[in-house]
Amino acid sequence: MPMTPFTSIRVMSNLRRLDGIEAGPYKAESQYAGEKETFWDGLCLFFRAQGKDVLVLTGGTWRVVGFCLMKTLWPLGRCKVVAVDFILSRPNGWKQSIIAWLKGQLLRKVDRFILHFKDTSEYERLYGIPSSKCVFVPFKVNYWEKIASADQPPCTEEYVFTAGRSYRDFPTFIEAMRRVDYPGLLLYEDAALLKRSATDVDLSNLPRNLATAKNEGERSWVEFIRRAKIVVVPLLPSTMYAPGLSLYLMAMALGKCVVVTEGLATRGMLGDEAVTVAPQDAAALAEAIRRLWTDDALRHRTAEKGRRYAERCGGEARLLADIVQVCGQLCMASRLPKDHSLG
Repeated sequence: MPMTPFTSIRVMSNLRRLDGIEAGPYKAESQYAGEKETFWDGLCLFFRAQGKDVLVLTGGTWRVVGFCLMKTLWPLGRCKVVAVDFILSRPNGWKQSIIAWLKGQLLRKVDRFILHFKDTSEYERLYGIPSSKCVFVPFKVNYWEKIASADQPPCTEEYVFTAGRSYRDFPTFIEAMRRVDYPGLLLYEDAALLKRSATDVDLSNLPRNLATAKNEGERSWVEFIRRAKIVVVPLLPSTMYAPGLSLYLMAMALGKCVVVTEGLATRGMLGDEAVTVAPQDAAALAEAIRRLWTDDALRHRTAEKGRRYAERCGGEARLLADIVQVCGQLCMASRLPKDHSLG
């Protein structure tokens, strides 16, 4: 049987491996947009992207805002814009509220926001981004190929583990560990890096059962998680995006039982694949840890459901294919000329 021709989508993107990705009837022909994440670069990208079907950007927000300003000033430009994993912050005070309003006016020019969480009500309330422009795409399991192909012997499950950088509620985790007798391990980052990511941790007054280690790179997470009995993802409730996805998906992929703070990282996404606890509630977190440590059946059942969830999420190949699918559907909706088809 003859192969069905792909519809080629001409893309400019800062996702290096997007070129050649196929998703259903669509295939991305992608040109690399560079790594700069400045407002000025966004202005320049408007002209560089002429002749493309869609600009796909992930990372910083100001480059997208710059591109949107040019789309406002030059409305005849046909290139669509898709923002992936677009992170906005909650304005604090009247000055930031004005900036948020202005930014929201420009962001109306974004055609699709690909987000890794489902509850976008704050984006609509604070920035005026309609839910109709937001598409939920699950995040990927980092190092999925390594994890899925590894044939590792079972490790001794030694401790309650936590790690991470952005919006981590380590004080609540530390207090919860003070209330239980089980060994714990906190993998920490440089203090300056944590502060920039809205995370605070005081390592000077830890309970005796809680050890610490300096993070030497996300790849080391795999070995630390393999030896964990429970993985805790404690999150602050003030975020407008979903931190903690990397950690809990990697833990699930490795067959570990996860405890995570309820919020954008869980709402509408996780059910019994993990145990969720209320934000900043050390007593509830301690009780969840105690119950899972002592109830082998519950821990293994939750871990197995989490593992199947992580398998459905897959790795980078699945994520890139989903992005191409969204771009293809967006471009087809705008009735691109038929000469984009490949034989």
